[in-house]
Amino acid sequence: MKQVIMNFCKRGMVAAWGGPVIMALIYGILGITGVVQSVSIWELCRGILTVTFMAFLAAGIGVVYEIDRLPLMGAIALHSGVLYLDYIGIYLINGWLKSQFIPILIFTGIFLAGYAVIWLCIWLVTKKSTAALNTKLKKNQG
Repeated sequence: MKQVIMNFCKRGMVAAWGGPVIMALIYGILGITGVVQSVSIWELCRGILTVTFMAFLAAGIGVVYEIDRLPLMGAIALHSGVLYLDYIGIYLINGWLKSQFIPILIFTGIFLAGYAVIWLCIWLVTKKSTAALNTKLKKNQG
């Protein structure tokens, strides 16, 4: 378990630098589209800290796939649940998402669709790599 916690922290620290970069991109887009005209020091500091935390947690939670006792479906459920709570929480705290049923429903749909597409891509790549490796192994054994 100590190794899992260490890996979580290492992954999180590697990604945490992206918090300020993500924050700059978000406020840049909001500024270009006219949604935000100015940002207070408090909003900027809160945004940088919360998005840094979001990046740390999002990167670190991938360690659930290294836990041998955790079944794949359990790891996927835990991973997706933590990511969802991480993202929606940060969006609500920063006021980027209205705390109303319809915006949260739309966010949830986009999150689930995006998560499913990413997992489908990972599954297809893994399946292809596994098939190629099995073919090589059979060729070397034969």
